[in-house]
Amino acid sequence: MSEIVEALTDSILHAGEVLLREHGACPRPQVHILAEDMDQPYVGFVTCRPFYRGTDAANALAGLGLLPSVLMATRLVVAWEDCDLRTALEMPGEFFATGLTILDARFQEHTLRWYPYDVEWGDPSPYGIPTVVPGWRTPARYENVPLLAPIEALLDVWRTFRDDDIQQTATELQDAGYELTMIKR
Repeated sequence: MSEIVEALTDSILHAGEVLLREHGACPRPQVHILAEDMDQPYVGFVTCRPFYRGTDAANALAGLGLLPSVLMATRLVVAWEDCDLRTALEMPGEFFATGLTILDARFQEHTLRWYPYDVEWGDPSPYGIPTVVPGWRTPARYENVPLLAPIEALLDVWRTFRDDDIQQTATELQDAGYELTMIKR
């Protein structure tokens, strides 16, 4: 399973850098769903719906736990850009460090990986938005550290397995603006 989590981490970092470099945008929060009891444990991923700052952002994050809960997933990999998320949550403070955060969550524990970067502005994107050339700094790894409340809420939603209809849950999430990418078996 660790090989899959490492491959996901590499993929998330690569996609995040491409988004920053080519579009000047931070990746939206996302959750990758794993079912360790299956031959092919990677189920797919859900990308967070667009949200307004404050309570709506927190609620949108918690909603990322719904599909994994209904699927009774055994492990999640959650990713977000920390400065962007803290700003959206309207957390106190004037400055937040930029960095991609990747959380490997199990039922009783988690590992948080922090990939900080310095911002260097690049050329404008085709849409006129300044792009970002991330200057990656030394990554860090933390075991079972306290998490932002909305991330804890996401994990709480996931860890409370629901016996809801999978298709109906997926449709409701998509109608709300979440993007689902599931692996065909």
